[in-house]
Order: sequence, then C-alpha cells, then structure tokens
Amino acid sequence: MKPGIHAEIHPKAKITCSSCNFVFEIPTTVAEISVEKCRNCHPVYTGKEQQAATGGRVERFRKRMAAQKKEK
Repeated sequence: MKPGIHAEIHPKAKITCSSCNFVFEIPTTVAEISVEKCRNCHPVYTGKEQQAATGGRVERFRKRMAAQKKEK
C-alpha cells in the first residue's frame, strides 16, 4: 500500500437523522454525517411500510370499463 493516499478513518463518526433526531456512531471517513432516514424511522426497517396500490394497469382498465358499462 502506498503511504499517504488512503483516507483517514474516524472510528466513531457521529451520524444524525434529520427525521427523528436519532444519533448513532459508525466507523467512516467523514467525522459527521446527516441523513434523512435512519434505521429507526425508515418504513422498511420499522415494519410500518405502506402497501402499494393493488392491481396493475390491466385491472384498473377493466374496472374503468366495467364502471362505464354500468353507467350506460
């Protein structure tokens, strides 16, 4: 390894979540980082993930066509 070309590692870098203000420490090359979502407030990790709209394009088209036929 060449000396002087590698980044300095901060073993206890302070990471701050801007959504829930949770602070944790991880080793990284930057001393402080601010993130929008962390593991405490991200829906995928908390299990509070919102369900996507059910049905695809074909099902939505068929519903619209069925609704138009009922109106006539």
